[in-house]
Amino acid sequence: MSHLACDPWRMKEQEPKPSRVTLEPTLQEQAALWSPAKRIEMAKKLERWARQLIISAAILQADSTAPAPPRLKRLHPQKLRLN
Repeated sequence: MSHLACDPWRMKEQEPKPSRVTLEPTLQEQAALWSPAKRIEMAKKLERWARQLIISAAILQADSTAPAPPRLKRLHPQKLRLN
């Protein structure tokens, strides 16, 4: 047996390193084979989509609520005297 086989430094190199990145399981399934460049591209796309969804939801909510009844403006007392 060679003395390199018993070297503790070499043994550490053979152990798999734990991943420094933890993703949600569903996202990990999608991104497992993506390169770093592809991950950045997808992140930018998902940010755009998220903004679009938030804005469209706000518009749809505003459209679904009944409009507020029109209000009469308060007149200044001097203008009230003119009537």
